[in-house]
Amino acid sequence: MKNYTFFVDLKSFLLGVLTLGGILLLVNFTPAGKSQPEPALIDTRRFQVVTGERETFILDTQTGRFVMTGNYIGQPRWNRGDFEELHSREKK
Repeated sequence: MKNYTFFVDLKSFLLGVLTLGGILLLVNFTPAGKSQPEPALIDTRRFQVVTGERETFILDTQTGRFVMTGNYIGQPRWNRGDFEELHSREKK
């Protein structure tokens, strides 16, 4: 039975570490212009969807408008609303 021994000299080890570090730096590099998200992506984040057992809400967080559907048989009915309008009704 033969015994195998494995030796790595210090110069080869350091060269491998530097090469791996350089590759990781290049992979994670982002240009300065790409660091901010595009405006089109920001606009798509303004909508939120909340679902429950009986109804679904789609909320526009920028304007306060929402669309709601209930648990109806057949075609879904979408009801539109606005938080500002509802708040002014409650004050009256």
